[in-house]
Amino acid sequence: MEQDKTITLPEKLAKRKYNPDFIPPKDQVVFTISELPIGVIQNFIILTGVAKAGKSTFLAAAISSAFMPGDMFGMKFRFPEGRRKIAYFDTEQSEYDFFRQVNKIKNFAGINGLPEWAHFYSVREDNPDEIRALIETYLENNPECPVIIIDGILDLIFDYNNEVESRKLVNWFKKLTKIYNCLFIGVLHQGKGLGNQTLGHLGSNCDRWASSTLEVVKDKEKKTFTLQPRFLRSSEDFEPVVLMNYDNQWRQIDSIKEPENTNKIDPVNFNEMNHKKMILQILAIEKPYKDIISEIQEVTAKGTNYAKKLCKIWIEKNLITKNYKNDYQKNF
Repeated sequence: MEQDKTITLPEKLAKRKYNPDFIPPKDQVVFTISELPIGVIQNFIILTGVAKAGKSTFLAAAISSAFMPGDMFGMKFRFPEGRRKIAYFDTEQSEYDFFRQVNKIKNFAGINGLPEWAHFYSVREDNPDEIRALIETYLENNPECPVIIIDGILDLIFDYNNEVESRKLVNWFKKLTKIYNCLFIGVLHQGKGLGNQTLGHLGSNCDRWASSTLEVVKDKEKKTFTLQPRFLRSSEDFEPVVLMNYDNQWRQIDSIKEPENTNKIDPVNFNEMNHKKMILQILAIEKPYKDIISEIQEVTAKGTNYAKKLCKIWIEKNLITKNYKNDYQKNF
């Protein structure tokens, strides 16, 4: 890589010239949805949606497919021969949320621990230049890794509304994916009130240059989370993937049919096992009341009243109790 920086322009031009004797390998598809090619080597794809829309759930489900023979909700990562490795860089979340996301991946895959070829990093405290340098360092030391996941890419740039900086970042994606023959997957938020537009000039550049842009949409009335195609450069549209949380379990439902009656997941109808399963997911570590309410809303796709009703039942049943810091913790 350093050598490429010092190469003269005539030498670079010669390297870029068409070579009739070089036959490049066929596109290597490493990520599919419903068996359609969504992520191909030497490209980058974007997963987008508003905050709390369920992006982390779909991302966790997709990553889990790398650790199992089959797919997860129709999503599947496959590795080129001799290149079984995947890297995940979290740029946003707290230590607890990072821990929870990795646990969500393991739960989807049905595994107790991550294999040695799966590398997960939390780089929240690093600035954009450092994060990019860390990713490049990883690739330099793991050139056989075909999949790099960056959650999220806003933290790779100082100003997502800066045209020059945004284009430089996209060029960085294009350069590294070619040099290291890999696929980048980036998570990028949408802005509120922007007509579901990805944020700033960075979003516009990603929409222009990404090989695929996937969108996650939350339907508060139907209590569903949907992954749907937004822009696909190399594939036909796939049928949207629709998920709903039943009894603290994510299930895929038919996007054409109306969702099942959700009365059965009213907190009043939960048995003690249902309550404990959800508490274990939401309250792995102690946290304040408002964070519990927010977490319940995210997991169940329901409103504040539902979350408060459920939390009240946990308190009344003595399943959760306050500690000396006024935070709640599980009591079983």
